[in-house]
Amino acid sequence: MLDYNDVEDCAKGGATLLAYDRVPTSEAEANNADIAFSLHLALDGVPLFDNYGVCFASVAQTPGPDGTFDPDLRGLSDPHVLALTEGGYGIVATRTARGGGDDGTRASSVLLLRTDDFIDYTELGLLDLGVTHGVNAPAVAAAGDGYVVGWRDDLGVAWHATLDAFAADATVGEAGRGDAPIRGEIAPGDGVALAVPSFRSGNVIEIPPAIAEALRLRFRAVTNTGAAVSPVTVPVGAALAASDLPARADLDYSDGSTGSLAVTWDASSVGAVDTARPGEHRVTGRVRQAVYPTPFADERADPSIVPFRYRGHDVFLMIATKDLNLDPIANDGGPIGMPIRMAATIADLADANGGAALERDILVAGDLDADGRPMTGCFWAPEIHVIGGELSILFMPSYDGEDGRTDMWTGRASIIQLRRDGDGEHLDPTEPDSWTTARHVTRADGSVLNDRAGISLDMTYVEDAGRHYYAWQMLGSIFIATMDPARPDRLTGEPVRILAPEYAWDNTIAEGPNIIVRDGRVLMLYSGSTVGDTYTTGLATAASGADLTDPQSWTRLNAPIQKSGPYNGEYQLGTGHGMWSRDEDGNDLYVFHARTDHLGLTGRDTFVRRVHWTADGLPRLDMETEEELAPEHREVAVTVTVAGDAA
Repeated sequence: MLDYNDVEDCAKGGATLLAYDRVPTSEAEANNADIAFSLHLALDGVPLFDNYGVCFASVAQTPGPDGTFDPDLRGLSDPHVLALTEGGYGIVATRTARGGGDDGTRASSVLLLRTDDFIDYTELGLLDLGVTHGVNAPAVAAAGDGYVVGWRDDLGVAWHATLDAFAADATVGEAGRGDAPIRGEIAPGDGVALAVPSFRSGNVIEIPPAIAEALRLRFRAVTNTGAAVSPVTVPVGAALAASDLPARADLDYSDGSTGSLAVTWDASSVGAVDTARPGEHRVTGRVRQAVYPTPFADERADPSIVPFRYRGHDVFLMIATKDLNLDPIANDGGPIGMPIRMAATIADLADANGGAALERDILVAGDLDADGRPMTGCFWAPEIHVIGGELSILFMPSYDGEDGRTDMWTGRASIIQLRRDGDGEHLDPTEPDSWTTARHVTRADGSVLNDRAGISLDMTYVEDAGRHYYAWQMLGSIFIATMDPARPDRLTGEPVRILAPEYAWDNTIAEGPNIIVRDGRVLMLYSGSTVGDTYTTGLATAASGADLTDPQSWTRLNAPIQKSGPYNGEYQLGTGHGMWSRDEDGNDLYVFHARTDHLGLTGRDTFVRRVHWTADGLPRLDMETEEELAPEHREVAVTVTVAGDAA
């Protein structure tokens, strides 16, 4: 599949913006109906965001207490964009049911949205045009002190009406027959449309340079443009070691952002510096850019990799859900358990480097929980955290149902913690007996988290501004509550739903939250859609120090932060359930799973890559190897000046 991030567009001046929807094709192409029926954008004929939607219609109504269901989800078709006379831009479209069918509003109404920059959008709502004959292919243009909207009825007859404002409560003039004078419509056979795979309908407008550039920065590749290291001065006669040189190279990027990677300095080059007399020397080194095997671990979903200090040594732990052939409940007949790996480096955890041989199950089917009940399956989404100074694993086991087989709906968010010896040292985390007995996490009064359906899963932990929180999935939504590390199996506050699926790419489940606090912001990754090829990653943010149990503290992106798409010349499918982490050099990592058919297996596999933070403060989770570090910048040099008088 063509990687549109690699396509150069025309000079960075003003641009022609094409707004469109697509003909649905397949989940494998990330263009099923949930994605096709959304607003897509192309600059000067080149699709943005890998020809994926950038704005999606919201649910028809606020999800009820049991979550979001198929009938709640909506799409949009036949989008038409215009510059508003009062500033900003408007989008008019037909709202559809999930899958593109009629949701009952097409007979009389159009969907209105507004944006200032084509990055953030506000859905204004439905505008009733006062007709019942069908409103198809709507288009709108400024006219006098208001606007004129045109459409086709169900028989193909053209109609139009005036609006006194671009708003859902606008006054609508009487509908009349005939075309309205609206420019910019693109037919499927036009040249502009033919350049966009699966183009369905849309229109073009001209946008100013600043907006065009902002769209490029958000939705196109961000690439490495420079690398530098600060010069070093040492006094005559001083010893020079690699540790005296800059530890990291400063990197510049095409969007104005910066980053850094560690440097390994060439020992012979360091040794060649003569510090016995004044002079200037050039020392060479290589930027460290670990490229991890893909996949990192086969049939391991919901992965977690964390650094850990064990008996005076820095090691890394990895844990994940067993997912043989996409069966995370019973592992497709394979051994059921919770597998952990420990190694000196992240790379050593990978299957290709012998990591699979390091794996041990610290829980297996049949182990008893703290209530004496045998846990028989799942061991889902285990996450490793340090809670109150104790190494902890949050996970969900399941129990046998009425038919005598493990039933995921019996699953409960649970915790185990690593024991210590008499000297206060951690026991071996790869030994099953080193861990406490599994306990369910409950409400403050000891009752179950999910009092409506029982199951609770995907629990994570975060500390922000001195307050401690658990966030997890139940009822298809993300819930959060305060907790006290001194008693990690009990909440201290009531569960609050902070995020429910609202868009078709979310599907009917929002799950797998994982949170990082960075630069005054709390960033929560979560997974949308159901397990499989359509899995995606969303992002919600809050201000650090805010009440994270207040839904109003959170703002979510309308479109995914990560999705199926090209990466390093391959196509990654069904990306999601990611976790923030750190590597040996202190770089932010993103650990997640995606679907592959590697080794002839069909489950979800673990992937590991670094995070780049863009100029607008968002994480770039799919920065390709040569985008992160251009080949010409892999080798760096530092100027070492020996200053002073020779002895």
